[in-house]
Amino acid sequence: MSDRYLDFTQSAFGKSLSGLLGLPTPPRLKRAEAAYSARPLDGRGVMLGCSGRGELAAVLLTALKESGATVQIAASLVGLAAIKAASAATGVALKTEANPEDRAAAASAFVFDATGVAGPASLRELYDFMQPRVGRIPANGRVLILSRAPADAGNPSATAAAAALRGFVRSFAKEIGKKGATANLLEVGLGADDALAGPLRFFLSEHSAYITGQTLGLTAPSADPGNQFFAPLSGKVAVVTGAARGIGAAIAATLAREGAKVVGIDRPQEEGALGETLSAFGGYGLALDITAADAPQRIASELLSRFGGADIVVHNAGITRDKMLKNMAPHLWDMVLDVNFGAILRINDALLNEGLNDGARMVCISSIGGIAGNAGQTNYGATKAGVMGYVEALAATMAKRGGAINAVAPGFIETAMTAQMPTGPREVGRRLASLGQGGLPIDIAEAVTFLASPLAAAVNGRTLRVCGQNFVGA
Repeated sequence: MSDRYLDFTQSAFGKSLSGLLGLPTPPRLKRAEAAYSARPLDGRGVMLGCSGRGELAAVLLTALKESGATVQIAASLVGLAAIKAASAATGVALKTEANPEDRAAAASAFVFDATGVAGPASLRELYDFMQPRVGRIPANGRVLILSRAPADAGNPSATAAAAALRGFVRSFAKEIGKKGATANLLEVGLGADDALAGPLRFFLSEHSAYITGQTLGLTAPSADPGNQFFAPLSGKVAVVTGAARGIGAAIAATLAREGAKVVGIDRPQEEGALGETLSAFGGYGLALDITAADAPQRIASELLSRFGGADIVVHNAGITRDKMLKNMAPHLWDMVLDVNFGAILRINDALLNEGLNDGARMVCISSIGGIAGNAGQTNYGATKAGVMGYVEALAATMAKRGGAINAVAPGFIETAMTAQMPTGPREVGRRLASLGQGGLPIDIAEAVTFLASPLAAAVNGRTLRVCGQNFVGA
């Protein structure tokens, strides 16, 4: 369903009228129109800053150069010596920050290495980098802060400063969201530096258009991330549940876009829609009820016999049966718990026994409803919070097999389900976010594809919110 208010406010008359009346004007987001590229930042300027004791300058310079970016610096910044030393060591050229009036050369992204922030006073370095440049952040611009995880900071003062960066990013994202710009934080764990290139590319590109105000932790990967940034899923077999329509169909198509052979699963009554979805990219359909007693073994056996096992598993299938708890019949509770949670555990148990290749990556679809909760969704909220806990708990097991498991928590997404909502709640759901609009199924698909790919080699046991920084649970 189209967002008519957004379309209206982006018209010449609508912009004028909304400005006159002081109405919110949601930005037009620039989403990716093609698959991953070897040089996604080709021709783009990226302004780089660094704390006085930053540790990632060399890694950042190399990753930015390989992505095609032109790295810009300013003479007055703290940390410039570290950047110049890294430039000399890596051979990456630096350019002076472009004049703000030169839009063609101006930076489209701003990256700050805050790994050396050691206490309240040193947070001033981040202020000195960003404050003069807030007005230079373009429409759909990107801000990315990098730090060490608070647990790795070394002392209470540095731990507190690292935690403070989370609050900065959450707040700053709400300031720049009206431009369609995003701000995110990567907490780079010890041993994860060499796996930074993939997340950097994702968060600085249009593939992350609806992700803002988020913190994502990176840990030492269980396998070499490599540098396959073009068609990174080539040769991989991906299975997606609930693949016939909506978000599941978008996930299946996006995984195929990056080279995966997709096996789509949905209920027998959706077999026609499933076949239509998968035929567009040569996918293979499996019509079955994931809650059936024999479903886990059927899935495992089919994957093993036909494809030699799965490399990617996306648990997308889910339902809602909303009622206030006092009015909720037992079968409504049981149904939601079984589809959204129980089936995932049973299928994974079967796949871990057979049908799952070493190095496989799993992605589970959770929800911000599992973070903030919603009245009338005790069953749904329980399952989505349970999924996040399950992902965290299974991460070590997946790492021992050279793989990973993560979750994506969508916010308000424009689907057939949300199109049936009354106008008032639907409009509130859309506007109650830093980006002022609902997301699209492709936004969830992009996040899932990132987490399923080698680009996210250092991401394991995490939940990534894809909600335009919805204020619910923020």
